[in-house]
Amino acid sequence: MGDGRIQTVLTRAELAEAIGAHLHGDAGGRLTGVNVMERAGPAEVTFVTSQAHANGAADSKAGAIIVSQKLHNAAVAQLVVGNVDLALIVALRLFAPKLKAMSGIHPTAIIDDGAVVAPGAAIGPGAYVGPHAEIGAHSTIGPGCIIGENVHIGSHSQLDGHVVIYHNCRIGDHCIIQANTTIGSTGFGYTCIDGQHHLIPHNGGVVIEDCVEIGANCCIDRAKFNNTIIGAGTKLDNLIQVAHNVIIGKCCILAGQVGIGGSCVIDDGVMLAGQVGVADHVHICDGVQVGAQAGVTRSVKEKETLWGSPARDLNEQLRSAAMVRRLPQWVGQLKTLAAKVEKLEQQLGGD
Repeated sequence: MGDGRIQTVLTRAELAEAIGAHLHGDAGGRLTGVNVMERAGPAEVTFVTSQAHANGAADSKAGAIIVSQKLHNAAVAQLVVGNVDLALIVALRLFAPKLKAMSGIHPTAIIDDGAVVAPGAAIGPGAYVGPHAEIGAHSTIGPGCIIGENVHIGSHSQLDGHVVIYHNCRIGDHCIIQANTTIGSTGFGYTCIDGQHHLIPHNGGVVIEDCVEIGANCCIDRAKFNNTIIGAGTKLDNLIQVAHNVIIGKCCILAGQVGIGGSCVIDDGVMLAGQVGVADHVHICDGVQVGAQAGVTRSVKEKETLWGSPARDLNEQLRSAAMVRRLPQWVGQLKTLAAKVEKLEQQLGGD
């Protein structure tokens, strides 16, 4: 590529083998990346996950198409797989930029004498690892990170640049925490005494279980008592606020700008769309889905899909929204009826 980067190049047959596909068409060619249908060129593979994609396949200039069943309107080579989404993940990983991996401890990193760094772990430039902290095997601490006292980070976890982990927090194995996220900051808990707000001490910690992924610029507050907990396999988008003593279950999905109030309990498999707000002390049960910008002000005890603010059952909200859209029409009809009634009253009064 002329700039020192290593580019992955695969033939169609090699890609088919890597993603477990049955190849229809030419086995040769030169594939170097993945792109959407309308932009993919002869050296790129594209994919079909909807009928709209399938309709555009006839005009595609891609070098190959990943499909779940053979298309009859496409002249290009096709890679037929059982699950397009899974095959796409594998392909994207294969063609991902090959970046230089960090290794060892950078000379500008500061490691306290009481800290323990396991073999194979990497500490980037300008990072700080505090007293009695533990960094697990093959974990990566990016540039400028701050790892506080008594922090435990498991194995094979990745902290990108300028992540801050306050004291007495635990990060599990195979976690990813993106840049500028802060874990273990003091919660927003005050009590008003004699007209002044006094910060309540937060003496608990934060526990991030295994295989959790946290986006950039998130804040997860430490608990007043015990721990704020993020369950195994849960994924957080960017710009998310998790308040003190929140417990989030396993395999949840939280989209960007979600805010969760203190002492909430979010059970397993919950999905919160962008900008959802959850009030303090709310309990959301397993499998609930909440639509974008909804405000959850009450506990949700049954699996359902919620929308709106305050959040209500989706079908109920849709009916309400339909009524709101018809309000201008109803206002016009009401004015017409009022005019008719007034005219009728005048006629009756004249008699």
